[in-house]
Amino acid sequence: MTAPDLAMPFYALECDMADRAEVVVVGGGVMGCAMALHLLKAGVRDVRLIERDEVGQGTTAAGGGFLADWAPQEPEIQASRYGREFYSALHDNGHDISYRANSTLYIAAGEAAWRALSDGGNAADESVLSPAEVEARTGGAVPASGVHAGLLDEDGAQVHAPKVVSVLADRVRAAGGVIDSRRPVTGITVQGGRVREVQTVRGSVGCEAVVLAAGAWNNTMANWLGFLLPQVPQVTSRVHTGPLGIPDTMPALFLTGLAPEEPAGGTMLWVRGQDGGLLWGGTYEVWPRDVLVGEPVPDRLDQLPIDGVLEILRIAERGRATLPALASREHLRISHGAPCYTPDMRALVGAVPGVTGAYILAGDNESGITYGPGYARALTRQITEGTGGSAGPDEWRPDRFADRFTDPQQIREALREHSWT
Repeated sequence: MTAPDLAMPFYALECDMADRAEVVVVGGGVMGCAMALHLLKAGVRDVRLIERDEVGQGTTAAGGGFLADWAPQEPEIQASRYGREFYSALHDNGHDISYRANSTLYIAAGEAAWRALSDGGNAADESVLSPAEVEARTGGAVPASGVHAGLLDEDGAQVHAPKVVSVLADRVRAAGGVIDSRRPVTGITVQGGRVREVQTVRGSVGCEAVVLAAGAWNNTMANWLGFLLPQVPQVTSRVHTGPLGIPDTMPALFLTGLAPEEPAGGTMLWVRGQDGGLLWGGTYEVWPRDVLVGEPVPDRLDQLPIDGVLEILRIAERGRATLPALASREHLRISHGAPCYTPDMRALVGAVPGVTGAYILAGDNESGITYGPGYARALTRQITEGTGGSAGPDEWRPDRFADRFTDPQQIREALREHSWT
């Protein structure tokens, strides 16, 4: 499949529309904003980002903001390192994204959790910390008495997702891009096998290419193009506390074994400092984790059921010996997200099969902050340089599963082999 000819003049489009763009990006989260910015920096003259609400109000609002090498595959490692360089440059240029190179600390509350955590040996960039060293590294937030041991990844870092997307949106505008907020997309027109326009509640936008970067809402738009997108949204939640005296130097924490009497030690929690308090969450398995699988995704996620929040609060209560601040129940705020998982835990980045000019930027696997800029860079190269059907390795191709899946429930079943999904 060839890339669209971005030099084609707009009069070649056989339609009469007031709004036009070379490339339309649908979705104003971190991945969509990163995509629009990379396109502009690559020389695409006219980029329009269309967002149903305001930028950063979907899953990005619940982003944890962790930066680390989560996957062992080399393409993902390169993408995560590019992402860290990307955010570090924003920070160095004076943009407030709460960037902190504080490292990442994996903590085992007990011996069984430690065996699971350290199984297979430590990576070259990880070091074992004693309980006393864990206490010192966290500025006393995690007392030595509450842990068995820890693994420290010095390369880890963190940002604040809502601040990131706000800065990226500003940079898109400064680079000459247009952001249309409060403009829901209602359809995509395809004529002669290629994208012609994006339909919205405020009229259509003629375009030569469209990038679907709307997270859980990508599934519906891919269906319009006759493609079953091989990802399923999984509801997750974040808890934000008021100020608790958490030091800014505390690493991002991943806590395991907080409920040793439960299978696998209970839900793993991830925790980071934010404005002197905590921003934390966990991958719960209780309802409503799967409530959006195969179902229409609501326009907003803030009214999803809180059963999962109650579950992670329960685990947090068990973990107060490890991180006493988790017991705080004052001034709590909740945000929900719907990160999208793929059967092989790898991204969906590339061309939509059978439709020239249609592209997918999806499959964040709850790591959109980490990998988003790297995925955007790869897809930008495909669109502007015409690198065929792949935006990176073939393992990222949206059509790599061929006809293996025919409905979203099959995709969800394929995920169950991964205990964290």
